[in-house]
Amino acid sequence: MSATNTNKQPVFIDRPLIARSRLTNQIVGTATDLTVQGGQSPALLVDMDASLSSDNNSGGIIDSIRITRDNTSVAVSPDYTVNASSSGNYIGVVSGQTVYIENSGVLASAVNVGYYTFTGTTATGNYNVDIDYSTNFVYTAIESGVLPAVTFAVYHTRGTTVPIPADGDYHLIFTKTMDVNVTAVDCTNEMPELSAPVMSAGNINGIEEGAPLKNRAINLQRGDRIYIGVLQKGVYSTTSGLIPGAHVIAQGGYY
Repeated sequence: MSATNTNKQPVFIDRPLIARSRLTNQIVGTATDLTVQGGQSPALLVDMDASLSSDNNSGGIIDSIRITRDNTSVAVSPDYTVNASSSGNYIGVVSGQTVYIENSGVLASAVNVGYYTFTGTTATGNYNVDIDYSTNFVYTAIESGVLPAVTFAVYHTRGTTVPIPADGDYHLIFTKTMDVNVTAVDCTNEMPELSAPVMSAGNINGIEEGAPLKNRAINLQRGDRIYIGVLQKGVYSTTSGLIPGAHVIAQGGYY
């Protein structure tokens, strides 16, 4: 065992590993099929020496994959909400703040229901029903202010540096769905279970009596690669790409 090994349960790693990729046009599958289609190219996330060019690589382990959207949604936390119950409240708005008009019927001058972001240089204040939302405000429709659910697919390849979808080189490991208005997810709960159990005392909630508690991770042999793509389904994952994108980070170690 190398003197530089560090404890990475349930195995030892010799060097830490961090890999990252940004997803934009790496669409995979169809609305009903997770298989990588001809002409599609998922993004390379981890390369465990697929070209077999390194003498210092005996494989590795990936125990963390985190996905973060490029954008956030104004629907998550508007600064003010105008509806029947809040009608008549006095509000002060500075540049960049957003007002959500939930019920336009309570306004002095009716406008469309949606989000209004103030762009003026001087703060403005008034009763929320009397503010002129057509001046110095940028309108965003409700459907534009909600982040749709997106499904990501993680694939494994072995013995090739140029996977060809038609040859079935991409093998699905797991999928992870980022729910509506969620901006970041951890994929650990979707990874395969490792064979070595974790030491535990007594039964653990959520597993069968006597069943061992196990870590989740992806073991990689030298020559393996991990790819990730966005399932072609939904508003943000059309055939033209993921709008506006997502960042993926994988962490683990080399044996």
